[in-house]
Amino acid sequence: MDFVADFPISPRLREPLAAALRGKASDWPDSLSADEVDAIVAHGMGPLVYASAALLQLRSEALRASALEPLRAADLAEVLAALAPRGVQPLITKGTALAYDIYDAPELRPRSDTDLLIAREDLPVLRETMLALGFEEVPSSGDEHGLRQAVFTRAPGMVYDVHWAATNVPAFDAVLRYHDLRTRAIAIPPLGNHARGLSRVDALLMACIHRVAHHHDSDRLIWLADIALLRERLSREEHARFWRFAAQGRVVAVCSHSIAVAGQWLSRTPHDLAEEWLSAGELSREEPSRVFLDRDITHGRVMAANLRALPWHERVERLWQLAFPPAEYMRGSFNTRSALLLPLLYVYRGMRGIARLFKRAAR
Repeated sequence: MDFVADFPISPRLREPLAAALRGKASDWPDSLSADEVDAIVAHGMGPLVYASAALLQLRSEALRASALEPLRAADLAEVLAALAPRGVQPLITKGTALAYDIYDAPELRPRSDTDLLIAREDLPVLRETMLALGFEEVPSSGDEHGLRQAVFTRAPGMVYDVHWAATNVPAFDAVLRYHDLRTRAIAIPPLGNHARGLSRVDALLMACIHRVAHHHDSDRLIWLADIALLRERLSREEHARFWRFAAQGRVVAVCSHSIAVAGQWLSRTPHDLAEEWLSAGELSREEPSRVFLDRDITHGRVMAANLRALPWHERVERLWQLAFPPAEYMRGSFNTRSALLLPLLYVYRGMRGIARLFKRAAR
């Protein structure tokens, strides 16, 4: 999604927003329009802006985030404590990990769920544990090679995305692997004795990739803020290691682009770029992941790129799973319990899926 197209940031707010992320005071308008408030909230910047400028129109958003954060932290600590004795060692990723590492207070980093990364072989034990804790698992489409995650929910509004691959996009599989990430993980003490998150180098790789691979080069500001704040906290040695990992995973172009966009939006001076750390050969190497930088990419091209990244037998498996998801998922998707309708629903879903292949993935 192109957030600036759907939720445009008023030109008069760009510099105050950038200053807020730099932790500096800036002149804000006395009053924001309804569209400006909606855009700030949609971009995930509400609590940050309120912490910087105390704008009355964002007070309820900031209070909601502040009230929810302790509940989230306690819930996550309970989940991790239940998993630890069973040998499951999740890595906390994305928003939650960053909230406790690079933001001044965790409630300043909004997110809709908690992302965990586990070893694939630990999924059965994790599932059993989550269900015993009172979670419900959201039915999956069965696309094991394109949706490598399970979603668990319980009241009040606790949602966990449990991944067994760092991304759902096979074209990025070589970059972030659980067992490598685990060896470099860091402790997150406020979330309990069992809380571990990605190192900042790995977190930056994930942040650069996530906005491109999953969200088609979205310029949502909170994701760009993650990138800018992480880079500010890396040492020179860590910057060098980041680019080495990017070259090994063939995502240099994706990372360079994400860093450039973050710098432009948040008024950052360019530094520690790929050209400083990588050879000419590494910079010019063919990278299949580059195709995801095309904002006009269609769903068909996305699927083709992902299929090319899979072995032949997994390509066949994925096409079969896309064509014939589980009956339970179909009934839930179309809100019916009728077995007689299922064949027609599969045909309808297939036709709709074929038409979707020609549509722009980012809308």
